[in-house]
Amino acid sequence: MSSKYTRDVGIGVGLLSAALMSTELVLTRIFSVVLWYHFAFFVISVALFGSAAAALFVHLRQPKLAPERTGDHLALASSVLALVIVGVDIALIHLTPDWFGGTIFTRLTWKLLGLFIMAAAPFFAGGFAIALAMMRHAKSAHDLYFWDLFGAGAACLLVIPLLGAFGGPRAMLGCALLATGAAVLFARGAQSKKRSFTIASVAAGLVIAVAALDPSLGLLRIRVAKGINMDPALIEFNEWNSFSMVTVGPGAGFRGWGVSPKYQGDIPEQKTLVIDLNAMTTITRFDGSLEGAQFTSHDLSAVVYRSRPSPEDVCIIGAGGGKDVLAALAAGAKAVTAVEINPLIVEKVVRGQYKEYSGGLYDRPDVHVVVDDGRSFVRGTDQRFDVLLLSMVDTSAATAAGAYALTENSLYTVDAFNDFFGALKPGGVFTVSSVTLPGLAVGARLASIARTALVARGSDPARSVIVVATPWMGLGDATMYDFLIKPDGFTDAEVEKLATQVDELGFRRVYFPGRGEPVDFESAMMHVALRQTDSAKFQEQLERWPIDISPTTDDRPFFFYQNRLRDMFRAMFSFEQTHLFGNGLAIVAKVVAVATLLVGAFLLVPLFFGRREVRAGRGSPAADLGYVACLGLGFMFVEIAFLQRFAFYLGQPVYTLAVVLFTLLIGGSFGSRWLASGDLPALGKRVPRAILALVGYAVVLGTVSGAVFEATRALPTTARALVAAVMLLPMGMLLGVPFPAGLRAIGERAGTRIPWLWSINGAMSVLASTLATVVALHAGITMSLWVGLAIYLVALALCRTVFAPEPASE
Repeated sequence: MSSKYTRDVGIGVGLLSAALMSTELVLTRIFSVVLWYHFAFFVISVALFGSAAAALFVHLRQPKLAPERTGDHLALASSVLALVIVGVDIALIHLTPDWFGGTIFTRLTWKLLGLFIMAAAPFFAGGFAIALAMMRHAKSAHDLYFWDLFGAGAACLLVIPLLGAFGGPRAMLGCALLATGAAVLFARGAQSKKRSFTIASVAAGLVIAVAALDPSLGLLRIRVAKGINMDPALIEFNEWNSFSMVTVGPGAGFRGWGVSPKYQGDIPEQKTLVIDLNAMTTITRFDGSLEGAQFTSHDLSAVVYRSRPSPEDVCIIGAGGGKDVLAALAAGAKAVTAVEINPLIVEKVVRGQYKEYSGGLYDRPDVHVVVDDGRSFVRGTDQRFDVLLLSMVDTSAATAAGAYALTENSLYTVDAFNDFFGALKPGGVFTVSSVTLPGLAVGARLASIARTALVARGSDPARSVIVVATPWMGLGDATMYDFLIKPDGFTDAEVEKLATQVDELGFRRVYFPGRGEPVDFESAMMHVALRQTDSAKFQEQLERWPIDISPTTDDRPFFFYQNRLRDMFRAMFSFEQTHLFGNGLAIVAKVVAVATLLVGAFLLVPLFFGRREVRAGRGSPAADLGYVACLGLGFMFVEIAFLQRFAFYLGQPVYTLAVVLFTLLIGGSFGSRWLASGDLPALGKRVPRAILALVGYAVVLGTVSGAVFEATRALPTTARALVAAVMLLPMGMLLGVPFPAGLRAIGERAGTRIPWLWSINGAMSVLASTLATVVALHAGITMSLWVGLAIYLVALALCRTVFAPEPASE
C-alpha cells in the first residue's frame, strides 16, 4: 500500500534537501573555524552517515510505519530536523573543548568524537524523511530525485548570502527554517493535519525565538576556537563570508613572521587580523609617511627588495591587511598591485572600519587593489612586474570542494609557478615564503616545485634560486624560508651583494648559487633538488626520502600534505598527537577504516533483522545491491574530481559552490526528471545508454578541459563561470539518471528494498568521499575521475539484471 504522491511531497523533499545541504556546508565552515580544516572533512562523512543510518532505520521499521500516516511522519521528521539543527548549533558553540591538550592543535578525544556523532543528528532526522518518501513513492522516484537534487543545488547558492549576512552559527537558523517549511508542506497531506501543523508551527516559533534572543544572550556566539578565547572584550571586528571568518583584535606584541634577529628598533602599533582563527596578518598604524614604515625592510619576506631596490611594478599575492604592500612602498616601489581573494578583508576591514587606522593604504594612488584569486589575476592580466611576492599565504581555510581543498592550494603548484614566472618582466624576481614545522619539509617541497617549473621553461635551477631562512617568530622548532626565484638566473654580482646583506641582517643562507653546503636534512634535500641535473636520479632520490616532497601540480595540488601511502597502515593505528598539517594521513586512514566498518554493518544488519524485506518481491537482491553501491561510489568519485578540477579554473572558492556544485546538482535534477521517467522497458534501454554517454563525456571532458582552461584563462571571472557551467551541465544531467531510474525499476518489483538500498548508497558515498580523497592525495584528481568512471562501468554491467523485464533468479 502506498500513500498518494503530490506536488507538496516533491517540494517538501526539495526544501528538506536544501536544509540538509546548507547545514552541511555551514558546518564545514564552522568546523574549519572551531577546529582545523582537516576536521572539516568529517562533516561530509557525518552528513552521509546520518542519512544512510536513517535509511537503514526506515528499512528495519517498515512494518510499524503505517503507509496512511506517511504525511504525519514526514512532517514530524522535518520539525524534529529544524529543532535538532538549532540544538547541534548551540551545543557546538557551548561545548567545553578538551581536544587542544594545552596547545592550539586539535587531538582526537572522546568528547570530540561525541561532537561528530551529535553532528550526524540533523542528517539522521532529514535522511529519515527522504528515505521514507522514496520508499512510499518509488514509482515517482525520478520526480522525488529531481526535487532532492534541485533543493541541494539551490542550497549551494543560498548558503553564500546566508554566511555573508549572518555568519556561520546564525546561518544555521536559516537552514532550520527551511526544514520547518518542509514540515508545513508535508502537514498538508498528513492524516492528523492539525497536530502536524501545530508541531511545525512550534518548531518555527522556537527557531525564530532563538534568533530574537541571540543578540542579547549570545546563544550563538563562538566562545572558543582552536583553543583561543573569543572574549568580546578582545574582539574589535568579527564577520563571516563564504571564504572564512575574519577577526580583528588589538596587537599582541607581534614583530613579524621573520624579523631580523639584529633589528632592535621600534615597531609601530598594529592590529591583529586573523582568518578562521588561524592564519594571521597585521594592519599597521600608518600616517602616510613611508619613513615610519622602514621597519618592514628588516623582515625576511622583504629580502627581495635588497636584490631589487625601488622596483617600478610590484605585485603582492594575498595582500591581506597590507603588511606586504607597506613593505613594497617603503622599499621604493613606484606602483603596487595588491591582489586579495577575500572581499571582506578589503572592503569591510582595510577600506572600512580600519581605513583611517591604516592611513587609507588601499586608496593610495600608487596602490591598485584587485579582489581576485592570485592565479586568476596573473593569468588574465597583460601587466608585467619586477617583483611578484607570495608571502605566508597559508589560510588553512577549508573550501566547499572537500577536505584538503584549501584556498591557497592553487598557489603552490608547478603550474602556478609557471603562471607567476609568465607575469614577470625580463630580469624580474618571484619570491615565495612559507614555514616548515617539525615532521614536514615545506622548504624542500618549494625547492622541488621551483626546480620542475624552471626546468620546464629551460632555466637552470642551480643559478635561478636563492633560499634564505630564519626561525619563524623566533621559535627554534619552526623555520621560515624565503625563496627568491629569478628565471633569467642571478649574476655573480647579485649573489655576492645579497649574501653580504643577508649576513648583515642575521638571516641564514640556505642555498646560494655556487656557495655553501647544507647544514641539515631539509637543506640537503633543497640542494639536491636545485643542483641535481639528472631528472631520473632526482626522482629516485625523491622516492627514498621518508616524506613526500615531490612537486605538486594542479592535478595533485595538496601542498602541505606530505605523507606517503605506504605509511597508511601505521597511521591508521597511530594515536600520536601531531601538528595541524602533519596528521593528514592519520585522520583520513581512520575515517577509511570506520567507513569500511559502517558499510559492512549496513550490509549485514538487514540480513539478520530485516531479511524478509530484502527478499520480498522479485529480482536479485545482490544485483540491486551491487548496482546502487556502484552508483554511490562512482557518483562521489566523479563529483569530487570535477569539483577540485574546476575550482582551480574558477579561482575563487565561492564559485565552486555557485557554479560547479550548483550546475552538477541542478543538471542532475533535470536529468532525473527528463531521462529517468517513462515505462520500464524504455528505462531498460535508456539507462545503459546514459551510463555509456556519462563515461564517454567524462573522458572527453577530463581530456580536453585543460586545453579549454588554457584557452579561456584570460576571460573575466563571470565569463569563465559561464564556460564552466556549459561544460558541466551535460555531465550533471547524465549523473542524475541511473540512480532514480534504478530505484523506480526496483520499486516496481521489490519496493520494500528501497530504504535498505538507499542506506547502502549513502554508506558507499561515505566510503567514496574518503577513498576519493586518498586517491586524489596520492595519485591525483584525474586518477580519482578514472576510478569513478570504472565503477560506473561495473554498474553498467548490472543494468541487464536490474532492469530485466522478467524476474531474475535468486
